[in-house]
Amino acid sequence: AGGVCWTLVYDTLYAHQDKEDDANLGLKSTALHFGRQTKPILFGFSVLATSSWALAGYNVGFEEPYYFIGCGAAGSHLIWQVATADLQDAKNLAERFKSNNTVGAILFASCVAGNISITAASGA
Repeated sequence: AGGVCWTLVYDTLYAHQDKEDDANLGLKSTALHFGRQTKPILFGFSVLATSSWALAGYNVGFEEPYYFIGCGAAGSHLIWQVATADLQDAKNLAERFKSNNTVGAILFASCVAGNISITAASGA
C-alpha cells in the first residue's frame, strides 16, 4: 500500500507537467482527475505511504527506531515535495519528480538499518 500511495504522489506531480496535452488528447490522468484538490489529496497519500511503510516495518519485527526514523524522513520528503510543488511550473515539477530517488534511498537505508538491528539483537 505504501508503494502505491508513493507512486500516486510522484506520478501525479509528474502528470501535472503535461496536463494540457492530456486534456486535449482525452486522457484521464490523476492530474486532471484531482484538479484543484491535487495538493490536499497528495498530502493524504503521503501520510498513507508513510504510515504503511511504518506498519510494514512493525510487521516484520523492526523494533529499534532506525527504520522508523527513516520512514519519517522519507515521509517528510514527500510532504516537502507536495508543499513546494508549483503545479503550473514544469521545471519545478520535474525537480520534485527526480527527487524521489532520495525517498527511495532513504527507505532502502532504513530497511538495511532495520535488518542490521534485528541481526544485532538476535546475536547472529
